[in-house]
Amino acid sequence: MEPRTRTPALTLLRWGARRLRAGLPLAVVALAGLAVWYVLIWAALWPPFLFPGPEEVATALGDLWDRSLLLRGVGVTLYRLGVGFGLGLLLGSILAMVLTHVPALAHGLHPYILGLQTFPSIAWVPLALLWFGFSEAALLFVTLMGSVFAVTVSFADALRTVPPSYLRAARNMGVEGFDLVARVSVPASLPHLISAAKAGWSFAWRSLIGAEIIFATAGLGFLLNQGREFLDIAQVVGMMLTILVLGVVFDRLVFSGAQAWVGRRWGLGG
Repeated sequence: MEPRTRTPALTLLRWGARRLRAGLPLAVVALAGLAVWYVLIWAALWPPFLFPGPEEVATALGDLWDRSLLLRGVGVTLYRLGVGFGLGLLLGSILAMVLTHVPALAHGLHPYILGLQTFPSIAWVPLALLWFGFSEAALLFVTLMGSVFAVTVSFADALRTVPPSYLRAARNMGVEGFDLVARVSVPASLPHLISAAKAGWSFAWRSLIGAEIIFATAGLGFLLNQGREFLDIAQVVGMMLTILVLGVVFDRLVFSGAQAWVGRRWGLGG
């Protein structure tokens, strides 16, 4: 019997079916949320100027899009997020390596890093403004400080999941130092590292939006606060939904996609 071969059309069809199954629950929840929204409007629990309907929110977003403010806001915020979180990921991974490979130093550093992880990111704003003024550097500083310690703690926990037998076997074969980390620790803990990066990204996202609300002159947080200043509740709700949707899309495309790939590569499913 000849083995079955996958044609490109069949592969594409199966990929589409998997995407449909993955996206169906999201669509169902979104439709349910929309239905609840209409029910609340029908119940008239709040006056229209405090609780806009989907049509008013869509109109507000359409107006921002026509004036190129929405697209610019998304682009500016994602750029800041990429730079700030990228720096946090780099510095956090270095600190995590120190915590896991220098036990003497880890005992002194870990309690402080854990405390800084729980430090409210918005509390970095006054220091950022005093150091950098009302500038992009201040926004990036808040994003960096909001994410770097979460990345450090999460990455260190992920690296500790590597079975000691793997490390002993690698050392017996002469693998030490950076090679031990790059060729053993990181591959063995990769699924956990992706989850750790996801946790750090969520901290960076919240930190950036909060800082943009307070002192930015462009970005999604700025547009959200602008709606508040103009008493435009439709714009406020629209920007809240935009931030929510971008977070979901980023998670599904980047982190969930990476986790699914690692799962298939490691034979964990998919």
